Amino acid sequence: MKVIVISLVCLVLAGCGTSSPRFVSHDSAQKNEKPAKKTAGPRFSSKHIEEEKKEDDRKVDVKRVAARFSNAKPASSAAPPPMKRSPGAVPSGSARTPAEKIDDQRMMDVILGYLGTPYIYGGDSKSGIDCSAFTSAVYDQSVSVKLPRTAADQVKKGTPVSFEDLKFGDLMFFNTTGANPSHVGIYIGDDLFAHASEAFGVTISSIESSYYKTRYTEARRIVE
Repeated sequence: MKVIVISLVCLVLAGCGTSSPRFVSHDSAQKNEKPAKKTAGPRFSSKHIEEEKKEDDRKVDVKRVAARFSNAKPASSAAPPPMKRSPGAVPSGSARTPAEKIDDQRMMDVILGYLGTPYIYGGDSKSGIDCSAFTSAVYDQSVSVKLPRTAADQVKKGTPVSFEDLKFGDLMFFNTTGANPSHVGIYIGDDLFAHASEAFGVTISSIESSYYKTRYTEARRIVE
């Protein structure tokens, strides 16, 4: 009888141990737990997105603007003209040479190719892209200029431009979250700019919109 009781006690203790499938030790859980897959997500809260939707009171007919540019003469497939070099200058070794000036239609062709791309913070492709990745891609693909990855670094490049002197291709910066800058777009003329909007994805907006006009901070000219 004593042997049977001892055996039962051992079985009970064994069943409540950390090896029991009902209980997993913290250490074991950490070892067996698969690392979470990192996915790019929206940077801003729904509050910021709702503010943009509500305060953007100058809605742009994106299709009409796109059609106007699409009906223009397509950009040449030839390489951008080379930059002038001083005597004795050593080429950088890059396969492509940055353009001396912006070809409006060439840049617009690239912008049109991204229209409708959804906004994803940290994204850098046509599956999903954020504002600074969009401006970087447009500059790289249209004039072979490499921009820094973030708006905070892009604002340090080029030369400052006044609001009144904006021209096609200038970078426009905005404070949309309390951080300056937290958003960047590309001026395309007629008081319009192209950007990867948190609320609408890659689109075209008016800088006369209450939302953007009150949050605009500065502009920079990257290529003369």
